[in-house]
Amino acid sequence: MTKQKFLLQGILLTGFSIFFRVTNIGYRAYLSTKIGAEGMGLYQLIFSIFLLAVTLSTSGISLAVTRMVTAAIATNRRETVRSVVTKCFLFCLTVSCTIAALLLVFSDFAAAVILGHAGAAGSLRVLALGLPFMALCTCMKGYFLAVDESTSTALSDAVEQILTIFAAVALFWYFAPQSMEAACLAAMLASTFGEAVSFLTGWIAYRRSLRRNTPRETAPAQGVLHGMFHIAVPCTLSSAARSLLSTGENLLIPRELKRFGLTEAQSMASYGLLQGMAMPMLFFPSSFLSSFASLLIPKIAREFEQNHRRAVAHITERAVGAALQFGVFCGAVFFAFGEDWGTAFYSSAESGGYLRILAPLVPLLYLDIVVDSLLKGLDEQLNSMKYNFTDSLLRVLLILAFMRFSGMNAYIAILFFSSIFNAMMSVRRLLKVARVRIRVMKNAVLPAAFALLAAGMARATLAPFTLSGIPLVLLQAFLAAIFFLAMRTLLEFAFQKIDEKKRLPPKEAAAQRFSEPGISP
Repeated sequence: MTKQKFLLQGILLTGFSIFFRVTNIGYRAYLSTKIGAEGMGLYQLIFSIFLLAVTLSTSGISLAVTRMVTAAIATNRRETVRSVVTKCFLFCLTVSCTIAALLLVFSDFAAAVILGHAGAAGSLRVLALGLPFMALCTCMKGYFLAVDESTSTALSDAVEQILTIFAAVALFWYFAPQSMEAACLAAMLASTFGEAVSFLTGWIAYRRSLRRNTPRETAPAQGVLHGMFHIAVPCTLSSAARSLLSTGENLLIPRELKRFGLTEAQSMASYGLLQGMAMPMLFFPSSFLSSFASLLIPKIAREFEQNHRRAVAHITERAVGAALQFGVFCGAVFFAFGEDWGTAFYSSAESGGYLRILAPLVPLLYLDIVVDSLLKGLDEQLNSMKYNFTDSLLRVLLILAFMRFSGMNAYIAILFFSSIFNAMMSVRRLLKVARVRIRVMKNAVLPAAFALLAAGMARATLAPFTLSGIPLVLLQAFLAAIFFLAMRTLLEFAFQKIDEKKRLPPKEAAAQRFSEPGISP
């Protein structure tokens, strides 16, 4: 992939990603007005069960398809691409249908015993019907990444998002569900409908892409099953274990809050505020990173396969530096304007309070997105999954040990410990494999100071104006970004000059110093 094409695809995917995050936050804001914070808590719990099924059905499939199709193209075996993807289709369709059947059979048990809301069984059954569509879409996503056509996946995802939202609004308007369970069922019906349509649009794009990127003469691919077991199956097992722990974590939080002394309604509302409102907002700006991070997997995989160590080191250093600086800026914006964001999008200053508290975690959370993609491209997915599993296990154990004594304060402290631990382990492995070093002063310390200063300047600039709501937060972010970019440009210039002097031979460096104004031999 050329640099220009990489940037163009990254920009397009970023645009789509921003659209997805904006519409998702708007959709969640709409749902919160219909079912309240307690209903959002139940909605999030239902999805935590469903995400475990999704993980078992799809985890590792996209990466396996990307890696195998990329290898086929890099070694001039394009005639085997169709066979590779077809076999992956059959594999994940078999797995997803099996998981969907199990979810249908045990939906009543999961709703009554695990969730504590027997009425949620209908939502789980509806979501189960969408699993095969999601699995096939995951396969196509891996193929599109390998052939540099990621926008095709983004288009089908955009169709899914739009139709899901319109279907949900129509169902709420026509049926006007009165209970939390009925409202969640309407939302899940809309989600499954969107998944089915997304598969149809993706399939049309996939068939057209095959005609462009593969010859008419096909040949059977060898070693696909071995590749699936080497890449997808370990990822699936590890991700399933982590997802199981994550689901357990989500189920434990409301229960431990009740043991702390909150009522069921209060515990569900607190959980909904944090996981259903604040966390999606916290990850919203990562749209700018996740798109480029997904493109890094095939790009760095090609360089790694061809043993281009300097290229691997260069890509890694640039990607990690960009993730850190962007995360530091976003963390400063949330810290400075958290309450304004919560009020603008959710009409909830309390959710904005969570944004301020969790703002210092943003650089680590965003860095993890990029590091995870780089490790997958470097065939380090097993180590990545190992760190994520250990992180999830520690969180569950700490929740059981401390939340009943300190409530939500304990959970926030656990999030800080967990994020630091995961980032430390993942980054350490990446730096060892890619053989690079992180310039902490350039990419973290100084940008953090500049970001806080930029946020303060933006607040001071807007103080004379009577703005509120979404226009206010957009202006805050825009002005802070302008000030931050200006200071960052000066920083880059300064470090460039320092690097140039370091590269000069000693005699030339001395001569350059003596020729500067105010310096004499």
